[in-house]
Amino acid sequence: AAAAAAAARRGAGSGPRLALTSLPAMQASLAGSAAGRSGGAAPRVLLVVDGANVARFRQDGSFRPSALRACVEFFAREGVPEARVVVTLSETHWQTVVADAWGKSLDAREGVAWTPTGTDDDLFTIQLAASSGAWVVTNDRFENHPAWAAPVRGRLVRFAFAGASLFVPAA
Repeated sequence: AAAAAAAARRGAGSGPRLALTSLPAMQASLAGSAAGRSGGAAPRVLLVVDGANVARFRQDGSFRPSALRACVEFFAREGVPEARVVVTLSETHWQTVVADAWGKSLDAREGVAWTPTGTDDDLFTIQLAASSGAWVVTNDRFENHPAWAAPVRGRLVRFAFAGASLFVPAA
């Protein structure tokens, strides 16, 4: 599983309606997974951000790297260390994301799983989350991948933006 997660982070390799996941439920689960491991380290990846879904949330569909930053920083304030968050994103967005210091630092710490151009980045998002037991920030229902998405169905976190601020339902 660790090798699959590492491959997905590098961008290598290879339904039904989903329930809304509340922020408190996610926080409780993350706290339990980090604290409840006996004799082993907590998983490196706790949260996978569906980068294209978050960055293109606006009605006009434009790609906004600032939305990725708002997302990662929101969850950091909620107790998920930035070092345990990975953003999955097509390599076609590389120049846009690394154009500022925050994006460069995200890339430098391997906080982006760059997916190959022409591939379905949803599959990378699902595989990384499934192999690491991570939660997924997305509004995608992954209906085009019902079998692949089954392992992460209960760990999807919905979001919205109010201006430049991301928010997640509390219940």
